[in-house]
Amino acid sequence: MPSTVVIGGAGRTGRHIVERLLRDGAAVKVLSRNPDHVPDGVEAIAGDITRRDSVAAAMDGVDAVVVVVESAMNDDASPNGPTAVHDEGSRHVVSAAAPDTHVVMVSQIYITRPEAFPAAAEIIAARGRGEQALRDSGLPYTIVRPSWLTDEPGGRQALRLEQGDTGDGKVSREDVAEAVVQALAHPQARGKTFELYGEPGEPPADWGPLFDALR
Repeated sequence: MPSTVVIGGAGRTGRHIVERLLRDGAAVKVLSRNPDHVPDGVEAIAGDITRRDSVAAAMDGVDAVVVVVESAMNDDASPNGPTAVHDEGSRHVVSAAAPDTHVVMVSQIYITRPEAFPAAAEIIAARGRGEQALRDSGLPYTIVRPSWLTDEPGGRQALRLEQGDTGDGKVSREDVAEAVVQALAHPQARGKTFELYGEPGEPPADWGPLFDALR
């Protein structure tokens, strides 16, 4: 696995991503406002995605970046508001990245249809701008759009990868972590944006064909 910094790696989903990377033997750093919550064996860097200097410091020397951050709910007056976190923060990542840095961004469904969830319209719009900044950057990227997140154990259901942002459903945070790590490991995941849903069935045994099927 590539050496990786997880921006937001002390959060509810980020912790699963860090733990999954560690199981694969990756060298992991975490950029977080709560560095005391970072697991042992991980280099913790105090800061957050809204600070260009801390993003640049955290990304120094890594091969890959995972962005898994949350913002204040529809409150752009907050320093942790949607624009600062998802839009401007994504641009901080892009500006700090070396040309071959693989960036995996955890976003959400509804990006193309914010009217389906008006309570989070500002967050959805800011995430969409952040996604586009990453696509326009020329960096190798993968954008994972999870459906509604649950705390159910991962690895116990089938996972459906879709494009077009028309679906709805749920997926466990642990399964999102698995998708992120698999995207880092599979070159065919690069340049792809997809939605992720859980459904009844067996978990994927081979992610390569799932990524190959995406546009």
